[in-house]
Amino acid sequence: MKKVLLSFFILLISFVSYSQEEYIKGKVLKLEKIESPGDDVEDIKEIKIFNVKILEGESKGKEIYLEFPVYSEESYNLDIEEGMSVVLYEEYLEDGTSSFYIADIDKRNYIFILTGIFIALTVLFAKKKGLKAIIALSLVIFFIYKGFLPGIIAGYSPIILSTITALFASFITIYLMTGFTEKGIVAIFGSVLGVLAAGILSFVFTNLMGLTGYTSVEALNYAPLLKGIDVKEIISAGVILGSMGAVMDVAMSISSALEELKERDNSISKKELFYSGMRIGSDVIGTMVNTLILAYIGSGILSSIFIYLQRDQYPIIRILNFESVIVDILRALCGSIGILIAVPVTSYFSGIFQTKKDGE
Repeated sequence: MKKVLLSFFILLISFVSYSQEEYIKGKVLKLEKIESPGDDVEDIKEIKIFNVKILEGESKGKEIYLEFPVYSEESYNLDIEEGMSVVLYEEYLEDGTSSFYIADIDKRNYIFILTGIFIALTVLFAKKKGLKAIIALSLVIFFIYKGFLPGIIAGYSPIILSTITALFASFITIYLMTGFTEKGIVAIFGSVLGVLAAGILSFVFTNLMGLTGYTSVEALNYAPLLKGIDVKEIISAGVILGSMGAVMDVAMSISSALEELKERDNSISKKELFYSGMRIGSDVIGTMVNTLILAYIGSGILSSIFIYLQRDQYPIIRILNFESVIVDILRALCGSIGILIAVPVTSYFSGIFQTKKDGE
């Protein structure tokens, strides 16, 4: 266990990287004054002058005065206040000096606090298994960051890489939770086959519908950076990774329940165990399918609002052919189908493994 914890902390440290090239951390000490932009400037209401302390880089500890424009359009503004941590952009000038601008509010501390609350509650409620779950999640994120993403950028197939990532995620998570026991192996079979079915379906329908993978204007703007990357396959890769957690949850729940059932009644047959798994799965399916579909709706809620606001301008035939809408529907439906397939697969393999060890 000590070795596992040591590996976990090394993993966390490996994620902490700071770029000192252009963006650095600063702290707003005081709002010195507010100036008028002048009559010839229409878009800016006022200019705030902040006293800011630089906390990183070669100028660490230095206090500077920075102008921060407040625009007439409120959506363009940042709510900068005294005592707030900010991200500074350092621009290097031709004469060897540099100037600074407030680029954003530094939100990292809040992310760390929220992550700490999540880890603390997970360990508090789930004890040792909760800690193992956090370790498994960290290892999966590390694998995605160090293997999956660089592999896609290098030109490898996103579908193959996402499949490998899904296999790794299921093995590492289930191993840490249960070890390679019968119920663990069954859960791996169920989750992997369910996710692969979802990925294959999404790949087939992505090609049938002629999707490009460029689901937003932002993606099109960054198209030159995506040269050598099969953007279309990223849709299916997203389905595989996005549905992995939900499918694994269903497979593990059914596998654990059927093992418990077999231990309570050793005389239960393979067929009875299978049908028990299907009945248990029918209850789990209702909530997990809702969870997956609502998760995709929630992630694209702003796009949904834009479409709703323009519902009078676009008929349903147009809305249901927007690529961003189609991709979200594809992900939700294919992921849900993956859950549906995981139920009979897990029930079937559970019947085989649980009765095989009894010599049936």
